[in-house]
Amino acid sequence: MRQPFLTAQPHAHVRFCRAIERRALGLAEDAARELPNLPLEDLLQLVHLYAERGSPKYEKAALRWLVRYLSEGTPSLKDVAKVTASLAKRHEREPSGDFPDRG
Repeated sequence: MRQPFLTAQPHAHVRFCRAIERRALGLAEDAARELPNLPLEDLLQLVHLYAERGSPKYEKAALRWLVRYLSEGTPSLKDVAKVTASLAKRHEREPSGDFPDRG
């Protein structure tokens, strides 16, 4: 029986998850570029990583995430306000590494 060919390079989503776990922003961005349909939950982790690093990409990424959140689901107005306030609050913080948990 012939074995399927496996590459040494992990799938882009696996690399993305590992990069997020390790808080490796550049590696997470590289993997995300290879994943055109990255789930909202994963994208939000990248947005939070931008905030943690004080990245100038944070606001634009947060706004893009919010637009996608609104277009892909049917959140209540209360949920939209809560999520928007949370994103704005993260943006106001200094990148000191002491951000609250995402849960």
